Amino acid sequence: MNWDDFRIVSAVCKTGSFTRAGRILQINETTVGRRINRLETEMGLTLFDAVDGMRRPTQACAAIMRNLREMEKSADEIRRALRGHDHLQRQFRLSTIAAIAEHWLAPHLPQLLTALPDLSLSIDTSDQNVDMSRWEADFALRLGRPKQGSFLMRRIGQINFVLVQPARTGADEPLLVTYPEAMIDMPEMVEMFDTIGNRQPRVETSDLNLIRELLASGRAIGVLPEAMAHRLSARADLLTTPITVAREVWLLSQPYLRDDPVARELSAWLPTLFAMREESAPLPPKDDFL
Repeated sequence: MNWDDFRIVSAVCKTGSFTRAGRILQINETTVGRRINRLETEMGLTLFDAVDGMRRPTQACAAIMRNLREMEKSADEIRRALRGHDHLQRQFRLSTIAAIAEHWLAPHLPQLLTALPDLSLSIDTSDQNVDMSRWEADFALRLGRPKQGSFLMRRIGQINFVLVQPARTGADEPLLVTYPEAMIDMPEMVEMFDTIGNRQPRVETSDLNLIRELLASGRAIGVLPEAMAHRLSARADLLTTPITVAREVWLLSQPYLRDDPVARELSAWLPTLFAMREESAPLPPKDDFL
């Protein structure tokens, strides 16, 4: 049993994949699998389960993750001392919905990554909330306050919504676009129905880009985040009305990142995305904490 084996365990926990772990460590996937199997045999337990094409840490593996993070942190500090660098390049896993990734993160990430050359991100845009307690992500941006868990969390902003519909109705009634039935009780959906009355949806989707394109046709009614509807609001043929509800944006992070300098910079920068109207996000203040 040696640190190098646990370094591989840590990389698999971060990436959820033998292949991606091998890429980070610059070894092949077969070697990763062989070293994990050897460690599991030596300890007499299973470290990872294969779930939906991902390698998920078992309870036994999750139980030692805090110790592994401390070992990894110490190893990083030794490398920095020997190499004379302030930071090593770190890759963090960030989970959020596609709309936030595309319309809030993507336009401003180049500036951040240029300012923080030691940072790299693996961004997951699944609609399913990751399980932070099983180390499925280092950071997560969620709409709505999460349940208490073994992670740090704080409210960092809100997303406002608008109701978009044709300014003038013709012979054909506009198509109603809503979220899927499982999401129909979201606050913005409830207010939309309160405003337009009960009508049968013609399209159900959680893809906000698709909703925007349908509304841009001028023949549909639906709700969009205000930041995604600014071009539609300038059109004379569309009526864009603010609605009173808003969705809170919460930042979740793993506790072990509290003292990581690169993680602190990322944690300080993310809230600026939801508090600005300008085209570029300011860089994080140096004294902000998770």
